[in-house]
Amino acid sequence: MQPPTLLPRATALTRLCPGLTYYGLSARLNAGFARFYQVKTVSTLFRGEKLMKNLRIGEIIIALLLTSFLVACGGGNDNKENVTIGISPMSATSNVGTPQAFNVTVGGTSNTGYTVTATPAGSGCPSGAQGGNTFSCTPTAAGTYQITVTASADTSKTQSATLTASVPFSDAPPTTPAANCSDPIGTGTNRVRIAVASNFNLSAQDLARNWFQASSYGANTSVIVCHNSTGTLRNEINAGYDGYAMLFTADESAQNYDNQYGTVSYVYAKGVPILAAQNSVISDVSGLITSQSDTPALSGLTATIEDGPTALRARYRVNTASAQMVSVADPNQAPYGVAAELIFNPMMETNIRTAPPSWVFTGGNVAANGLWNNIDNTHLAVATNTVAGADTSGVKSGLLGKSQICGEIAPNASNPAWTYVEFTHPDFIRNQKAILLDSGNPAAASLDNYIRNAMGTGDWGNFLDGNCYLPVD
Repeated sequence: MQPPTLLPRATALTRLCPGLTYYGLSARLNAGFARFYQVKTVSTLFRGEKLMKNLRIGEIIIALLLTSFLVACGGGNDNKENVTIGISPMSATSNVGTPQAFNVTVGGTSNTGYTVTATPAGSGCPSGAQGGNTFSCTPTAAGTYQITVTASADTSKTQSATLTASVPFSDAPPTTPAANCSDPIGTGTNRVRIAVASNFNLSAQDLARNWFQASSYGANTSVIVCHNSTGTLRNEINAGYDGYAMLFTADESAQNYDNQYGTVSYVYAKGVPILAAQNSVISDVSGLITSQSDTPALSGLTATIEDGPTALRARYRVNTASAQMVSVADPNQAPYGVAAELIFNPMMETNIRTAPPSWVFTGGNVAANGLWNNIDNTHLAVATNTVAGADTSGVKSGLLGKSQICGEIAPNASNPAWTYVEFTHPDFIRNQKAILLDSGNPAAASLDNYIRNAMGTGDWGNFLDGNCYLPVD
């Protein structure tokens, strides 16, 4: 007769400890309970030494099987609840083709094996079961990889790390036409080259220094700031030059690269166009802009005109008697040339782009229409009367970006060196966009994140104000 009350006990133990089935002990435990039951049944019929011997045998069988139960269930130090696994470092950066080592620690069990999985493809990590406490990954492509280690003793115990790989920086210079690049800012050997519209040149160098102070990249990274007109920089990129990690345009054209590099552009600054002259040449704004009879005259070192294109024509004129020659950037290449076009065309009923008037300087020999190829040369012609390959001795004023003279005007300078009129109507303000071109470059990604994060605080507003830009909405 089968023992009706003891077999369910073995089944319950099997559910509690699946290892019994793995080691073939479930059936043995059932048999042991049956043997013990059988002995106890016989004990009601027999007495004496044979009975005691059988009882001892049954007890021994149960004791041995209970010991096996403990082994099968990972008794002692091999209890699954005690298993732990860790990986270090939790976050690492590496160049493509350069090994990155990871350390793995398995605790709470005598089985220290583990498996490695990594996604997406290209991490260069080993896969499957591993031995030892270290392994290395040698990325074959730029990207961010998630590396997961799983304990063999308990596959529910995992830990993950992140590996970011980038293509080693190339010192290849920009292609023709070459941008004007700064000396490296910082002393690190890991260089990040960024392309900026000329009006943002000095501001970008300040930005790099601020980023160094706020991040861990200052010790091993240097930034090269290359500037030119937005059109020239975009032509380089479109022609295949891939040496720029970020692009800062003087208009919204950075958005043309949205999603091409896995990133999206954003407005980083709002630039203010100004008609400016050194105050040693023109000491009052009336020498730059004259008012119509029904409009109050402008006076002083600075003035602000908030009118849009239609009102400009009705109320103001360029003082061509004292302001010429006026230095202007080419609208075909430079967004601040477009600003000059938007301001001067209605005000003076002219066409800056196709037929520059006589009061505009056209001796630059850098564009088909004789206008400057970028706002930097436009500024140099006014500030120094010295631009390579051109006689700028007759230039007295220019349509510039306010940021270009920011360090030489109030409140940044106690003795302002410039006289200027700023045009603040939304039609004239330059919405300047930036975009991360190399998301696989950890340093460039850090710089991009620094800007985005600062934009959510007063820090970015202070930076823009200190560089004579309007705040970003």
